[in-house]
Amino acid sequence: MRKKILLFLLVASMILSLTGCGAQASTTSVKEATSAADETQSTKSDGTTVAVASSERKTVRVYIKWTEAQLPNWPALIDEYNADDTNPIKIEATYFGSEGYDDKIKADMTSDDPPEIVQLMKTTFNEYSANGDLLELSSFIKDNGWNYNKGALAWAGPLNNPKNEVFGIPDFANTSCIFYNTKIFDELGLTQPTDIESLKAVSKTLNDNGYKAIVTGATNWCASDLLAKVQAQLTGSDILVKAYNNEAKYNDPTLVKALEIVNDLVTSGVIDKSSADYTDDDAIAEFVSGNAAMYSAHTGMATAIDSVAQGTDFKYNIIEKMDFVANPLTSVSVTWGSMWCIPANVKDKEAALEAMKFLWSEDVAKNDVEQLGKIVNVDAWNAGLTHPVALTASKQLVGAGTADSFYLLDMVSSKVMDNLNKGIQEMIQGKATPQEVMDNVQKTWEEESAQK
Repeated sequence: MRKKILLFLLVASMILSLTGCGAQASTTSVKEATSAADETQSTKSDGTTVAVASSERKTVRVYIKWTEAQLPNWPALIDEYNADDTNPIKIEATYFGSEGYDDKIKADMTSDDPPEIVQLMKTTFNEYSANGDLLELSSFIKDNGWNYNKGALAWAGPLNNPKNEVFGIPDFANTSCIFYNTKIFDELGLTQPTDIESLKAVSKTLNDNGYKAIVTGATNWCASDLLAKVQAQLTGSDILVKAYNNEAKYNDPTLVKALEIVNDLVTSGVIDKSSADYTDDDAIAEFVSGNAAMYSAHTGMATAIDSVAQGTDFKYNIIEKMDFVANPLTSVSVTWGSMWCIPANVKDKEAALEAMKFLWSEDVAKNDVEQLGKIVNVDAWNAGLTHPVALTASKQLVGAGTADSFYLLDMVSSKVMDNLNKGIQEMIQGKATPQEVMDNVQKTWEEESAQK
């Protein structure tokens, strides 16, 4: 600071003494001298020293819907990035949690100074991308050489996407799956089922030996996940896109048939009826305690299972291949996670892209894989996975990289999903038929669409 002040006074003195110079020249001299004073020196890892104009490092705001506990490795990674003065920007990450986040984003996205990067869930992202509110990122991804799974890139576009545009970076993938207790399977000499018939046979053996076959938390999203497993294989995502755009209906015969397959699993004793009363915590407790041999959800629930099973000798994995229909369109239903986006009206696009380049770089992604056990969407970066579930799911993902794998729960509005969850719960209880469930879902969507 002292050096800067002395330099400024020296320049000012020079200006006063040069009476023959014009005002413009004097202003330029002050600017050049001040800029020189602003520069600091930083030493790179290779030993070279570079000048960095610290006052010009733009602060990039990153709005995160999750809590810090969901990305516990990020604060240290971002601090390390910010501490390196050779980096052109500084990253300011704010973890909001879910409460009120969507309303805040809606307000800030329409302001004169929106945050540079925002995290959006798929359903919200669909609307923003369709309305042209997000920056298109195809060339950015290509320039960085990020070889994303094709399904993930399809996921990163709006529902109607004839140009195959990409408006976000998809974060972490989870496959809709069936977890199974490896110890119980080994004790009973059971092999992993691969289709409906073998699943029924395995479930009968389990039931005969006093075990519940499959449990799930049907009081919430896991109810709809049951349908997602079958729907992706039977119908693909096209019907979901058309239904969302009111070009088809949720009570289309193909979707009803998909739910009928789920209902058959209930009446056959594969999906235990106690699931109708279970939360996720209840279902996981039944699974880890050994009362149930299998648990239906998606692979993201492995963290919750591990937490409950901590300190025990509980061992589990997921069924490697499960065909709910003959000749499935895709092997498994996949959620490619939330989307990380740049508002189209962002003031400093280059700074935003610079932050995105770091946050979703190979180094950070591999850290997510190794430290958090998350499955990222560039298949080659998943080499560091060690959890059995993550390893199996990552292999499934390689074979499921198509738009047909789009996860049903991310393709419907929150009102539709709430209605679907409740309807499937009632179906498990024997209070509603698959047709009635899907009729109510369609009615809910028509009422919601009429209010838009």
